[in-house]
Amino acid sequence: MIFLISTLQYELFEKRLLQTKRWIVGALFIGILILVSSPQGLGIFTKISNHPAIALNEQIAENCKENDRVVQCRWDSEMLQVAKKPTADGAYFCSYDGPGDVTALFTGNSFALRQIVGVKKALQKHYKKIYLAARPACLVFEDFNDSLDKQWQCDELYNKTAEFVAKLNPDFLIITQMLAGNPKFASPVTLEQARNDETTRILAEHLKVLSAYVKNIFIIEPHPKFNYHPASKLAQLLSQDKPTDDVVQNYEDWKTQIDPAWNRLLAAMETCPKCVPIQIRDLFCQNDTCDLYEPETKLSLYCDAAHFSPHGVQRLVPILREKFFEAIKNFVPQND
Repeated sequence: MIFLISTLQYELFEKRLLQTKRWIVGALFIGILILVSSPQGLGIFTKISNHPAIALNEQIAENCKENDRVVQCRWDSEMLQVAKKPTADGAYFCSYDGPGDVTALFTGNSFALRQIVGVKKALQKHYKKIYLAARPACLVFEDFNDSLDKQWQCDELYNKTAEFVAKLNPDFLIITQMLAGNPKFASPVTLEQARNDETTRILAEHLKVLSAYVKNIFIIEPHPKFNYHPASKLAQLLSQDKPTDDVVQNYEDWKTQIDPAWNRLLAAMETCPKCVPIQIRDLFCQNDTCDLYEPETKLSLYCDAAHFSPHGVQRLVPILREKFFEAIKNFVPQND
């Protein structure tokens, strides 16, 4: 192999170079020397930066794939009486014990997996048990899972949310998910139009069923999706000493993705006295842009093109705590 490479190098490069005029060889040598020694190689060679956020953003992107490390909870025997232990990757029916009095079921698709840490932190010292029911892609409102690929095995979850709350009787039901992309939530509607929408009617029926078993239903505003990974993009730009100003989401793009589903949810919650909407856009968006990273640290708020990083989840904690504590003050937790 080495002999073959040496032969090719001689025939294709060295032999031709020997036949080239001396002044051309000299000019070529000087040109290469200038190119390599000039700042950032005249833009061809990238300058390597030592900004601390480079490695941290790379780690954020890498950790996004490690659901088990983030979730860290044990399978719950009560939940497994309702639904079999899932075989799909990233699916969990598990629980956490705490020192408090409140019981909560936190459920959703893959977004719940990344946000469970924030829910636990918001309920810190107040929860007796937090149940987690999460499966990638599958929606809590199971009637809207028909359009999803069978690989997600969402049919196994049909009516399971209602069965979970009937079995567990939690004080809180907390829902988070991305709805953009589902055809039933695709068409734009104002809040007024949503009040007479068929999807809204189905949502209201789901909430009516679930309300019978809980004291409060908290619905976190759905999440947007981007056409690139902010964490990886930031690491790349910072390593090249390039500005990061363009790593941002236009607010109108955010609204275009979120409002069709959010307006329907808000309209459905109008007939649900126990429902509490948690709008999060104001935590990320100001004026006409929405943050994708922390300006001071340059750390991404997202670990991929949609899911929050730990830094994004941390932005949710204060409003979650506020909404949860307000509800806790209004009821006396049930005694076992």
